[in-house]
Amino acid sequence: MTDWLVREIKKISMIEKYAIPSRNNYSKLDANENLVLDKDILTKISIDSLKKIDLRKYPIELSEEVYKKISSYLMVSKKSLVLGSGSDQIIELLLTIIGKGRRLTSIYPTFSYFKTRCQLHKVGFSEILLSTVDNSINMEKFMEKARNSHAIYLCSPNNPTGNQFDKSQVLDILNSLENSLVIIDEAYVEFAKYSLTKYVQEYSNLVILRTFSKAMGLAGARIGYMIANEELADLFKNKIQLPYAVNSISIAIAISVLANPKKMEKSISLIKDERERLYRNLSKIKKIKVYKSDANFLFIKCNEKYKGILEALEDSKIIVKALGNIRNYGNCIRLTIGTKRMNDKILSIFNNIQ
Repeated sequence: MTDWLVREIKKISMIEKYAIPSRNNYSKLDANENLVLDKDILTKISIDSLKKIDLRKYPIELSEEVYKKISSYLMVSKKSLVLGSGSDQIIELLLTIIGKGRRLTSIYPTFSYFKTRCQLHKVGFSEILLSTVDNSINMEKFMEKARNSHAIYLCSPNNPTGNQFDKSQVLDILNSLENSLVIIDEAYVEFAKYSLTKYVQEYSNLVILRTFSKAMGLAGARIGYMIANEELADLFKNKIQLPYAVNSISIAIAISVLANPKKMEKSISLIKDERERLYRNLSKIKKIKVYKSDANFLFIKCNEKYKGILEALEDSKIIVKALGNIRNYGNCIRLTIGTKRMNDKILSIFNNIQ
């Protein structure tokens, strides 16, 4: 193996691995999947979708149809949309465009995958600590870093803290940094207060990431999309994106889900109600801090109860995202909002921890 390749592999090996739990027979409350949606309903949709497609053909007509469905769902022009194999794949291509040697400003903590991909693409990464009181952004410090960057990344609602940033602050960032690419990750926006989709034509530097993996219950289908001004979307779709980036089966399932949105909307409503119930009851427990959430999960500062909480959850065969010692916050977990039965079990476990 050549010397340069050995050096590159050694550097890449130092990048933090994205951890994927592999324990079977556990209740999964670690990945922010929509477990409230009935699995049997999605299975039937998938089987019916499979019968309608011809796997011998590339998904040209299907792609056109899903663009129309997403356009109608969001009330934006289909010319502003770009499909991807999950929003992760779109992130890869955006970082390729930003390019080696340029800088990006974000926050901490946030979606860890994005930071590790910046490292892989050799994009410089600056991060501003969120307030441990309410997870808000220190705008003065953020803008000081951002003005010297080529791109901005904000996950809003943020992962893992769960809060959606104040809309006026995000618009201030867009107005103040018109020469920077502003990437807003709205993976959890269906559970939140607002979306910025209507602003993509007004701000040529705005790119929004969305996904079918969370609210729509299609994490296994791996389908996401980007929303941007029509010129950038066209360039991305026809020059940068892979041809046929998403497979026919995933596209057909997405079309069917968008054609029958009531069950998805009902599950979102149930998750939001359960989120508030969990927040309200967990907030009564001493020596932990539960943060208000605009997503389908809760961010919990566990303090000295961290080890006991994880052990109790393990004994009950429940997986949560064990975040460990986060700067400023201390030991934290992220807990997906599950079904009412799952959430009742969580409350029982937390209430019994001394």
